[in-house]
Amino acid sequence: MDSNVRKKQILDVLNKCNGISTIDSLCRRVYASRSTVRRDLIALEEEGTVKRSHGYVSVIVKSANESPIGMRRIENLDKKQLIAGKAAPLLKDDMVIFLDSSSTVCQLAPMLKLRQNITIITNGINIANELSNAQNLKCFLCPGVLKHKSLSIVGEFASSFIKNFNAELAFMSCKAISTKGVFEGDDSQGLVKKSMIENADKTVLLCDNTKEEAVGFFKVSDFNDIDVLVSNGNFSEALDKILEKNIKKII
Repeated sequence: MDSNVRKKQILDVLNKCNGISTIDSLCRRVYASRSTVRRDLIALEEEGTVKRSHGYVSVIVKSANESPIGMRRIENLDKKQLIAGKAAPLLKDDMVIFLDSSSTVCQLAPMLKLRQNITIITNGINIANELSNAQNLKCFLCPGVLKHKSLSIVGEFASSFIKNFNAELAFMSCKAISTKGVFEGDDSQGLVKKSMIENADKTVLLCDNTKEEAVGFFKVSDFNDIDVLVSNGNFSEALDKILEKNIKKII
C-alpha cells in the first residue's frame, strides 16, 4: 500500500478515536507492521500532524479549543510530572486548596495522598477519581455542567460553589501563556479558574514552556494575579522578562 494512503488511514483512525490511540491499536486497524506504522508516524510527526508519546499517538490540535483529556494526559507527560514534583513542597498538611481540572495539576494527586487532612475543592472529575481512595483527604467536587472532552465541571453552579470557600492556594494550569497574560481555550473553563483565583490567598500556575506556542482566546488572568509560577524551563526572552518582573516566585 502507498504510504500516503496509509497515512490517511492512520489519521482517519485517530479522528474516529477522539484524536488518540495506542500505536499497537493503530497497527491492527491499518493492517500494517509496527515498523511500517512507525515510519508513517515519523513522517506525520515531521509534518506537524501528530505527536508520539509513551506508546500513544495523538493528533496535534492547532486551535484555541480545548483538547480531549486523553490527549492532554499524555502530551508532554514528562514535563508535567517534573512540574508537579517541583510544586509538591508547596503542599502542607491541613491546607485548603483549589485544584483545576488540568492534566498538569492532576499529576499532583499522587503527592497529595502522602499528606494529611488536606481539603481539596476541584472541578476535575479526573482529579476526584484519582483521590477517591485517599481517606486522609477531603475532596469537594463542584456541581455544574459536565464537559465531556475534559472531564471537568463548569458553568455558573461551579463558579458559585467555589465562592463558598477560602483556599490558601489555588493550583491551576492554562491552555496558553503569552506576554499578554494567561489564557484558556474555553470561556466556561476560564471563568471557573477566575473564581479559584479570586477566592484563594495565593495562586500557583503550573505551566510547561510549550504553552507559549499554544493558542487561547479567553484571558484568565494577568501575571500580577499569579503568586508562584512552576515550569520546566525558560520561555522566550521577552516573556521571561515580563514573568520575572511581575511574578514574586518562579520555580
